[in-house]
Amino acid sequence: MKEIFRFLLLGIFLFSVTNLYSEVPKHSDMDKTLLATWNKTFPVPYTKILKRDLTEKGVLYYRKNSKRSVYIYSYSVFLPLYAEQNEKPVKKDDNGREVKLKLIYDPSSKDEKYTIELGEFDEMYDAKGIIRWIR
Repeated sequence: MKEIFRFLLLGIFLFSVTNLYSEVPKHSDMDKTLLATWNKTFPVPYTKILKRDLTEKGVLYYRKNSKRSVYIYSYSVFLPLYAEQNEKPVKKDDNGREVKLKLIYDPSSKDEKYTIELGEFDEMYDAKGIIRWIR
């Protein structure tokens, strides 16, 4: 009887953990969100995503403070060179540069659920806030 109870308890636990991880969008699911957030934040668009998941560890579940946790997605995008023409940005040529960024998803935010921070995520600097990596 104890074994059946333990088995059922383990099954319920595994089912609840699986649901928790399945609610977190994958990098590929966030591509459209990244584009929309980028266009709201920056005046010039990127042309393509060079790489998703720069650390190859997955999505980072990160504690910003004691009451707020966020999901961090890492990307590398190609940003071409632009020139100004009639006060509008015009793509200059095929030259450009790689820009590394973090798309931050804050499900508890009432204003902006998605924000972008430029630069790589430095695990050593922010190690105290890391809760877990989610594949």
